[in-house]
Amino acid sequence: MATGVIRQSNHRFENLFFSGMAVLILATVFLGFARSYYLAGVFKAPLPNLIVHIHGAVFSTWILLLIAQTSLVATGGIDLHRRLGLLGFGLACLVVILGLLANREWEPERFTRSPSLTC
Repeated sequence: MATGVIRQSNHRFENLFFSGMAVLILATVFLGFARSYYLAGVFKAPLPNLIVHIHGAVFSTWILLLIAQTSLVATGGIDLHRRLGLLGFGLACLVVILGLLANREWEPERFTRSPSLTC
């Protein structure tokens, strides 16, 4: 009987911990990119180009999916959580690919410069 109480208490702590960490990640991403992306118009920052907007939208969707995934586990929606896992994997791959493309747009000289072969 005591083991069941300990497991339930531990399970509740894990749900709160992972849900809280997901919300903390969301807040960190928003605060980190607020001046340059999310609130760029408010701060009169230069607006990014299209590839950066697409990367930002996909990354934001991925973070929101993280919130949904942790909420689903916390509320017992494990089946839907598992089905959405492949979507999360696809979004993560897109975030990396679009991040590389956005960096290439932002700093083209890094990708076109040939390394020096002098000895």
